[in-house]
Amino acid sequence: MGSFKRAVLYITRKKKKSILMFFILFCIATAVLSGISIKKATSIARQNSSKETANTFEIQNNLATNFTGTMPESLVNKVSKVNGIKNYDASVQGIGLVFKQLQNVEPKNNTVQYTDKQYKNLFPVEAHKFTEYDTKFMSKSFRLVEGRHLVEGDKNKVLVHKALAEKNNLKVGDRIIGTKDSLDYNASKDAPSEYDLEIVGIFESQNTDRMGSKLEIPENLILSDMNTLNALYGYSKGNSQYTSAVFNTNKNVDDVISDVNKIQENWSLYNISKSDDTFLALSKSFDSLEKIVNMLLIGSIIVGIIVLSLVLAFWIQGRIHETGILLSIGVGKFKIISQYIIELLLISVLAFGTSYFSSKMISQNIGDAMVSQASKQAVQEVQQGFGGMSLGYDANTSLATQTVDGIDVDVSLKEVLYVYAIGATIIISSVMISSSSIIRLKPKEILSKMS
Repeated sequence: MGSFKRAVLYITRKKKKSILMFFILFCIATAVLSGISIKKATSIARQNSSKETANTFEIQNNLATNFTGTMPESLVNKVSKVNGIKNYDASVQGIGLVFKQLQNVEPKNNTVQYTDKQYKNLFPVEAHKFTEYDTKFMSKSFRLVEGRHLVEGDKNKVLVHKALAEKNNLKVGDRIIGTKDSLDYNASKDAPSEYDLEIVGIFESQNTDRMGSKLEIPENLILSDMNTLNALYGYSKGNSQYTSAVFNTNKNVDDVISDVNKIQENWSLYNISKSDDTFLALSKSFDSLEKIVNMLLIGSIIVGIIVLSLVLAFWIQGRIHETGILLSIGVGKFKIISQYIIELLLISVLAFGTSYFSSKMISQNIGDAMVSQASKQAVQEVQQGFGGMSLGYDANTSLATQTVDGIDVDVSLKEVLYVYAIGATIIISSVMISSSSIIRLKPKEILSKMS
């Protein structure tokens, strides 16, 4: 009788032991399959998150040396002409305009209470040349849901947040009147006191907690065209003073930055940062998530081998009588061990296949828990890097603490095949470990144990 036939007979006769082994292999396969699926989902999420921002860099002011807090339009124009620059956006962060007919969206967790009447109906305004290429939109932190983006040449055009639009019954095409605020000391004395602005688009943001003050949260941020703030600050044509500029490349970003640094300019006044520097917590959250997933996957394999080896050790010791009889009729040790392996492989066919359904049920929940843990760790690491200080809740600063918002875990048949391969390795390793006592013993010693 061959090893395969003996294995089939043993499985069918020892139903309780077979069911126990099925359950053990099923649990091991579920853990391994969930780990593989979550690892794949993490890799896809990381690729997607960096797809739009991987080849971008941002020029900002070096506040340690540049006390003006701005950069000239001439510098941005020079950089935009460097070989490899695909498109760019330059922006100006203004203190804001007063919109008397609008009500602010109130933060759920207000960190600053404004009692001065000057702050009533005050809204922060941020001007852009091309909002489509702004880091917040490129990274999907902001998403345009209605209308169009702001482009160069727009005049008296704005984008407003969906929450602000809903609170004030605003829609694309409506006009809002903004007035110059006395708090903005940078505003030109000759600037118009009133601005008639048309809403050309509505955006939404990932910030759902609405923490911070009403002047920080994205819900109250109004994005305007560059001409509006040029008029407010008295910048003549070609002489705008930008707060920052984002450049998207179609070449290796490091090579482009190297060419940018060759431009004759006092670069000590400015900082050039890549997307990894901008999205500090995002990169760290993926690193943490990958570590947690690898621990789950490797841990599942190691624990599987240990548990299976211990169970098999007792199982094989209980079969010493059977082993002795097989040896006495001339069956070799290799064939006996092969029978053990075949028995487990036959049980694993059903156990590993069934794990496909259990992993589909639990892997997304496990993945969500891992994402939450990794995000918390990443934000803590970023804040520790800044002395434990909160980095603020405004739309631009919060990019540094933006983390992975979720992963879409999908269990496919391809991953099940990996489980079969890994599971077979675990089974063979466990059988060899647990059978080591039989392999070392001579046939006479095994037969003597039967008595």
